[in-house]
Amino acid sequence: MMRIRFGLFFVAVLAAGWLFACSSENAPSGDQAGITDSALLPDSDLRGARIYLYDKGQVTTEIRADKIIKFEKQDSTVAFRLDIDVFDSLGQVSTVVTGDSGVIREAHSQLFIYSNVVVETADSVKLETEFLFWNSATNRIQAPADVFVKVTRGQDIMTGYGLEADQKLSSIKILRPVSGTIYDTKEIDEL
Repeated sequence: MMRIRFGLFFVAVLAAGWLFACSSENAPSGDQAGITDSALLPDSDLRGARIYLYDKGQVTTEIRADKIIKFEKQDSTVAFRLDIDVFDSLGQVSTVVTGDSGVIREAHSQLFIYSNVVVETADSVKLETEFLFWNSATNRIQAPADVFVKVTRGQDIMTGYGLEADQKLSSIKILRPVSGTIYDTKEIDEL
């Protein structure tokens, strides 16, 4: 179920990028007046964005960003101060994703979120890192092996470098030097 929701999140962010390309002003804003090379100018620039994505009339995702810039030729949509709510079928927030910035590469179906990245699930699992990548080919969340990650589930805390996880954050693999404190060993005993 969470796999579908996070997949919907990825599709929602891609759709938002497409939406901005079609609905935003093409005129450069005041802070771009000094740029003369048109290759460096964005195709669209939207500020104070709040976008709702729907599936069959039901809100699936709310995307908020202070600023979104679209660069068609570079296949990049950049969002600043990103805050995303993903809703379940009952309309309740199931996952919250925040980060200082994000880049969507539509042609490659890739989503990168940078700096102060936090993913929180309805099951109270929290992932904190400085960089996160959504791999649509495998439907997995990834952080490279040189990026510090911290996962908190209740009182249990795991830290290390690099990460591969499913959308629910129920199956998590930390790639190198792992340390942690685990209080709830019930699940471990069942393995």
